[in-house]
Parts: sequence; structure tokens; C-alpha cells
Amino acid sequence: MNSEQLIKSLLKQGEGEQLEFKQVIRKDAIGKSICAFLNHEGGQVLVGVSDDNKVVGINDAERWEKELTEYLNTAIIPEAPVMVSLEQVGSKQVILVKVWAGSKQPYIFDGSIYFRRGQSTVKATSQEISDLIHNRQKTELHWERQIALGVELEDLDIHEIQTTITRSINESKLDESKGNPIDFLTHFGLFQNGHFTNAALVLFAKNPARFIPQARVRVAFLEKGKTANEFVDDKLLDGNLFKNITAVQDFFEKHLRTSRKFSEKEWERQDEYVVPMSALREGVMNALVHRDYSVPSASMSVIIYSDKIEIFNSGKSPLKAAELKKSHLSLPVNPDIAHMAFLRGYIEKIGRGTIKIMDACKTAGLKAPKWTTSESSVKLSFPLNVKLGGATDGANGGASNDTLTTKLDGAIDGAIDGATKATKRKLSVLLKAIVSNEGKRTPDYKGITKLGSGRTMERYIEQLKEVGFIEFKGTAAQTGGYFITDKLKKIISS
Repeated sequence: MNSEQLIKSLLKQGEGEQLEFKQVIRKDAIGKSICAFLNHEGGQVLVGVSDDNKVVGINDAERWEKELTEYLNTAIIPEAPVMVSLEQVGSKQVILVKVWAGSKQPYIFDGSIYFRRGQSTVKATSQEISDLIHNRQKTELHWERQIALGVELEDLDIHEIQTTITRSINESKLDESKGNPIDFLTHFGLFQNGHFTNAALVLFAKNPARFIPQARVRVAFLEKGKTANEFVDDKLLDGNLFKNITAVQDFFEKHLRTSRKFSEKEWERQDEYVVPMSALREGVMNALVHRDYSVPSASMSVIIYSDKIEIFNSGKSPLKAAELKKSHLSLPVNPDIAHMAFLRGYIEKIGRGTIKIMDACKTAGLKAPKWTTSESSVKLSFPLNVKLGGATDGANGGASNDTLTTKLDGAIDGAIDGATKATKRKLSVLLKAIVSNEGKRTPDYKGITKLGSGRTMERYIEQLKEVGFIEFKGTAAQTGGYFITDKLKKIISS
């Protein structure tokens, strides 16, 4: 769902308890509405829409986006993850402001506490304020806010804390007076009465598993398919949330770089992954932020199979699987952890992480990812268009992706004369696709490699046949497919 589709969806939905339209930017009116949403169930303000629900746009929208971000981050007390984004609708620009329900209710704007009552923003009554305070007291008992005994400052990664502080100040999400690590952690409820909280450990401990073993993340590559029992790479990550993000991405880069794209204008090869890295990052980030850390037996895993990638985490999703595929607002399971991820820029637009995953996979020509939810877990599966590792029935002789690529590049270089360097590189990409996906036809390889038109693919196929690297097996074009020859197998296994 792109920006235009999102806005049209909101316009069709119409104003309600969690959605309000405004034609022009009046910072005080927007501030009141956002304060009310924070004190209720979260919500969105769409600016640049007329009274009859028509998009009129905003002039100088980029300036207003920045100015509104700075204003709301300072005018609403206490600080909250307010997200202001610029959205394009045709030739017009609108501004969308989103918030979750706040975890530190009641929130105050301009000296008053505002509440959402139906489609109206009003000042909260005494009873509503009392309820908000009561809800906050219950929040303070949440696992995130519980004290982690025996933890000292030296157990925390000061560099990660300082990185978060610096980014928050630079993005106008934090006052410079909170720049000291202890002041920063205290301000956001991660250091209370001389003790660090569980959330502080998950986010910033050098080794959180020492205190919270269930914070570990398992990453594994089951090369020969889900029915096998041999993992070629299997490890437990003991780092904090930010270190684990990097470690999981490194794991993906190690095992998923299966093809390389080339441009006629660019000589440098660009690595391409079987699933867009942006989609995988969003999936991992969602699992890390929303998983249930409170249960000792809780877990999170990222497992690469030959035909799919699964990201699993313990915890009940607040939404059903079908709802995750749409624009949505939800109360984060771990609001303190979510807020820090927001300050670091890992959560850019509330409720759009799952949509970004869907869009990235669709753009890449992949099957739609699938969410499976239960009372105690959430699983995200990415089906693959290509087979990974040993699932190719040993055709690559056990060579790693990098080794296989090098051998195929050399084979093409030595066997084909008179072709440009760019063409040889494309032939190498196609040949690797055939090695990993034997038995398919030309249209299939066109879809896998995205190298060109059907006629171009047929020309490349003929070149690989002429040098004896591939052969067609089968009785007809509709029932047969291309396979690598014994000649190429010897080159790969050498």
C-alpha cells in the first residue's frame, strides 16, 4: 500500500474515534487532537483534506513537516512517540500525524488534559483523569518497568545509550538537558529509584541474557529443507536489541546473497537477496519490539529453510493475521522498548511496518508473506522463489554462494568470446539461477533473474547451450526444462 492508496483508504474510512481530518495546519488544534489520542486509544490526524473529504494539499509541506514534528515533541508532556510524515497524493502533498495510545497517561497539552469522545476532542473530566492515572499505575507494574536486581551501570553498553541520546537530540525528540545517560534513562522510566528496569536490560545491556535468558535470539540455516535435521549454521545471539538487529542482518547477508544484478550503465555488481533486506529488517524489528519477554520459556528465532524464511516470536499479537496486512494502529506490547526503537529511527511510521513488508515483496516479484498468529506466538513466513543451499540436490557440489559465483564467472569468461563484460555478467546470473533451479523453462528464469525480455532470455539460454553448460531435457517445451550438464558439474565441483 503506497502513500496514495493509504490516504484514499483513510478518506474512505472517514473521521472517527481514531481519525481526524484538517484542511489547514493549526498547530494548537493538531496538538489538542494528538494529546487526546494519546490519552485514549491512539489515532491519526490527516492534514490537507477539506470538509467534504477532498484532498486539497498543503503548501510548503516539507517545512511544515519539520516544524510540526519539533512543536509536538516539545508541546506535549510527557514525551511520546509522535510520528509526522509527508504523503503524496497525485500532485498534492498532505501531512499524516500518528500516535499509539500513550504508556504514560495522562498527557498534557497547553496546560490541559484532552480526551477523545467519539469524533470530538474535549477536555477530560475528573473521572476520565482519574481513570487515566489508574491505568498508568497498572502500566508501571508491566514487566518492562519491573526492577532488574543486581544490574550496575557497567553492565550497560554506554555507547548504545549515547547513540540513542545523540540521535534523539538531533531529531528534536529530546531536550539537550537529558543528555547524561542516567538522566536519559530516568526520563524515560528505564532507571527508577536507583535501579535499572527490565526494558533497560533488553535495550542496552552488554549481555542481557545473563539476567534475562529468554532475551536470546536463535538464528539458523537448515540447508536441506524443513524435513532435515542438519543445520549448517546455528547460533544463539546474546546481545541487546540493537546489537541483535545488526547480528541478524549479518546472518542474512551471509546466507541469502544468491544473485547479483547488473546495469548496462554500471560496471559494479550489486548484491541481490532472495527476499528484500528492507522486508526482512522490518520483520525482525517487529519481532524484537513486540515479543513477550516476560515468560522464562519465551523465545524468538529466525530460521532460513531451503524454500522459506521464518521469523518466530513468543507473544500474542493484538491483531489478527489478516489485520496485519492493512494500515493499523495498535498498543505496543512493550511501549518502553518501542519508544527507544522509535528514537533510534528503527520505527519510522506507526502501523506501517507490515505494509512495508508486503510492498517490498510485491515489488520484488515474490509471493506474499504470511503471518500466523495464536494465543502465544506470531510467525512470519517468506516463501522463496529460489531454492537455497543443498535443496538443489547437490548440483552446486556444496559450494558456498560466493564460491559458486566465482566459479561460474570464471566459466563464462573462459567459454564465451566476443561478448561484452556486462553480457557475461548477466549470463553468469542466469547460469547460477539454473544451477539453483534446474528443470524450469525460459519464462521461469526470466521471472527469477529479471534480466530482460523473453527474447533476450532465449538468446542467453542459447549461448549457454552452445558452450555446453546447460541442456534441455523433456519431450516438449511445456513439460521439459533446462538442466546443467556434466561439463559444468565438473567445473563447479573442482
